[in-house]
Amino acid sequence: MKRTIIALNFILFLLSTSKSSAKPINFTTSDGVQLYVNVVGSGPPCVFVHGGPGSNSYYLEGIKSASLLEQKNKMIYYDQRGCGRSKSPANGDYSLARMEKDLEEIRIFLGFKKWNVMGHSFGGIISTQYANDYPNSISSLLLIHCTLNINQSLMSHIEFGIKELKLKDTLAYYNAATPTIERLGMIHKQLGDKKVMYKLMFRNQYEKDLNDTIDNPIGKKNRDFANSVWEIQEYFKDYNKVTKNIKCPVLIMTGDNDFAIGPNHYKQFEFPNKTIIHYNGGHAPFQEEPQWFSEKITLFLETKK
Repeated sequence: MKRTIIALNFILFLLSTSKSSAKPINFTTSDGVQLYVNVVGSGPPCVFVHGGPGSNSYYLEGIKSASLLEQKNKMIYYDQRGCGRSKSPANGDYSLARMEKDLEEIRIFLGFKKWNVMGHSFGGIISTQYANDYPNSISSLLLIHCTLNINQSLMSHIEFGIKELKLKDTLAYYNAATPTIERLGMIHKQLGDKKVMYKLMFRNQYEKDLNDTIDNPIGKKNRDFANSVWEIQEYFKDYNKVTKNIKCPVLIMTGDNDFAIGPNHYKQFEFPNKTIIHYNGGHAPFQEEPQWFSEKITLFLETKK
């Protein structure tokens, strides 16, 4: 019965938030990778850089928050190479520099002199480094519950799990000789067994169930980057260090209970022109509070014109 209710609520959610969408653009990068790109709405351009790592843009593109944002912004949704509805590079190039170049090539292709860049979660690394390397291409940077240091955010998972599970013998979880991803798996399994995994990111189990299924309408997803990223060491560097060099206006939205990133992670950001907004919740304000989320984003963008 519970699963039936969840499925019914999900269907009702999709119906209540459905919107007409422009036909996706046929875009191919300079190294021959077909990327999913969709432009919807009117107003200043704002590109959404999804997280994961290795997810896709539909978790924003397909919900109510997107419809609200599109009323005053031209939203650009794209799936990163090797992700979602995009193709994979034949040469396996998933370097950060190539990810940035994909963004820049999309901007040039669409004819925008500058655009606003909105990163979420892991997308913060790509967005921030792009803002650092292409400062003349960006009007403002919006970091929505973003990590700029994956290792620190993975430790937030582990430390949350230790506290939530009330573990006493914790030496194994802090043993640097064991890869962080293995220690993470140990914690995630126990959180799953106790049915409290949702507390890492969401305010209740329903929101996690919804998030887990929200991109079902797009069908089979490309997972190449998701499977490759854990072996690419440059993504595990500390990108907090470049923040002091980025001069454009920066919106930082952080979750007071976002243990997937770390509720205090944002305090390391040294952007000289930053605005900080606190969300009284977890990792996905655009899903849980679409009206609040869209109003905060729109107000920031309007005041930074």
